[in-house]
Amino acid sequence: MHMHPKKRVSRRRFLAGTAALGAVGTAGCLSGSDLPVVGSSVDTEFERTDVELAAHEPPDVTVGGDTVTVTVRGTVEFGSSECGTVDLAHAEYEYSQERLDLLVVAADDSGVRTGCSDDLVEAGYRLEATVGEGFRRIVATEHHVFGQTYSTTVEGVD
Repeated sequence: MHMHPKKRVSRRRFLAGTAALGAVGTAGCLSGSDLPVVGSSVDTEFERTDVELAAHEPPDVTVGGDTVTVTVRGTVEFGSSECGTVDLAHAEYEYSQERLDLLVVAADDSGVRTGCSDDLVEAGYRLEATVGEGFRRIVATEHHVFGQTYSTTVEGVD
């Protein structure tokens, strides 16, 4: 089913408003710790590095000794050394499941530039994510330029 873009926006606004009203309506009934909150309380540091892993290898995930810091290293292939880059697209911690989701992507960095090269480039990255709580599950995913996806899941990190 194809929906007109303007109708889709209105529907999203309706759903967002309904969800907000539902949260307000139950505010007096639930304590804050019982309500699962998905938020952006993840402190991240992201940097491009030299290539250390092959692009076809899944990301390397290491949990720090404090169990609230995760380091992810990997390599992502992207198009155009002049107009492309590697970027952190998503970092989210889900409190009720103690789950951290991280997404690193091949991104278009061209802006209004024209005449981008058509070469393929591999770039390494290092991502450090810290949350105030511990982890039970960490999922680090990479999306490469032609749709390849590589993922690492670490479970039971108490």
